[in-house]
Amino acid sequence: MAFLIPLALAGAALSVTAAKVYAHFNKPPPNPPPPPSPEVTEEIMIRSAQEKLGMDIVNHYNIAICGGSGSGKSSFINCIRGVADVELSSAFIYIDTGSAPSGINETTQAPACYRWPNNELPYLSLWDLPGGGTQKHPAETYFEDKTLYAFDCLLLLKAGRFTSLDVQIFKKAVEYKMPIAVVMTKADQDINNRTKTKARELGRKLTKDEYKSLIEETIRMLKNNAKEELISAGCAEPTLNAMFVVSAISYRDEKMNLLDDNDCPSLETEKVFLTCCNITVYRRNTA
Repeated sequence: MAFLIPLALAGAALSVTAAKVYAHFNKPPPNPPPPPSPEVTEEIMIRSAQEKLGMDIVNHYNIAICGGSGSGKSSFINCIRGVADVELSSAFIYIDTGSAPSGINETTQAPACYRWPNNELPYLSLWDLPGGGTQKHPAETYFEDKTLYAFDCLLLLKAGRFTSLDVQIFKKAVEYKMPIAVVMTKADQDINNRTKTKARELGRKLTKDEYKSLIEETIRMLKNNAKEELISAGCAEPTLNAMFVVSAISYRDEKMNLLDDNDCPSLETEKVFLTCCNITVYRRNTA
């Protein structure tokens, strides 16, 4: 699975890896993504994606950001593109290079495509999908209704426990042989809470080495808990290298030189970008 670096952020020189990513997504993909099964042919997949989502899967790479309400999908999309968060209001106007609106309640009612500002990556689109498990978006048919099989890669965002929707998406992705990564958001809150608890136990602030160890322990704990949750729900056992613990807000702040010493680091945010990028390009080149 693979992901990518937000090249629109800050003015830092591109790393070797970032330059490769930049080159990939500044030209159209060589092939459409492979159809998921003999029943879903390439023609059916393309037509369904265009009719239901208005998605161009021939000329663009498309990555779906999915998961339940409150998992931080919209904020995640904003952070990796380097744009500010905005709350949904009557004054909000959708622009594909602008901000994905966020709020306390579920704000994404229909699939929305977001592109990089300034046409930085002209052939890459991130899709903010509505939360499911509702009458309008039933979990049982969500995968097919939103043509998730037509995307290049799925990022299943998780904050708290897996919902029935999350489980259905994961099971269907395995069934359709779709690349899917579990992304645990808001990990900075878990780390901050555990840091305060540990500091109270010790009666002092943690040293840098203690803080680093606590972060590593928290990442292992979150991944193992997520793995056990999926297994308990009847899912195929996921591999830990397809799970990522992130703090997307810290990632954006770090790239913009706004991250304070006391802030949680970005964790595996960049790693998930690079992973997603690799699998996305690989699938198109071998389709």
